[in-house]
Amino acid sequence: MFSRISLIFFALSISIVFSSRTLGPSPANPLTKIYTVEVDFGLYHGDCKQYQQLLKKVIQGRSPKNALVYCYKESISGFAAELTAEEAAKLRGEKGIINAVAEEKLYLIDGKPYRYRLSKDINN
Repeated sequence: MFSRISLIFFALSISIVFSSRTLGPSPANPLTKIYTVEVDFGLYHGDCKQYQQLLKKVIQGRSPKNALVYCYKESISGFAAELTAEEAAKLRGEKGIINAVAEEKLYLIDGKPYRYRLSKDINN
């Protein structure tokens, strides 16, 4: 009986350790987060190549093509990109950028919503 309880406790401990590691920043670059960037459609026309050129201005040491995560074409005019806080601040200063906000994850704990903020809006 005691060994079963110990085994269950050990398995639960291991699962908590592994799940907590998946919630953190990317191991490749712990300083980057995913930002949703809204742009002026009149300047960028929803073109992913133009977004890569825009990212080339603010990203250093990484490929703009790899930093570009998604191009929005239906819901908003803009894109999602993996950026540092400094890169996001530089991007916010570029012509035609309406907003750049870090994404956040929402979790459900004990049936109640729990907001886990990954980073702050660069406007703060």
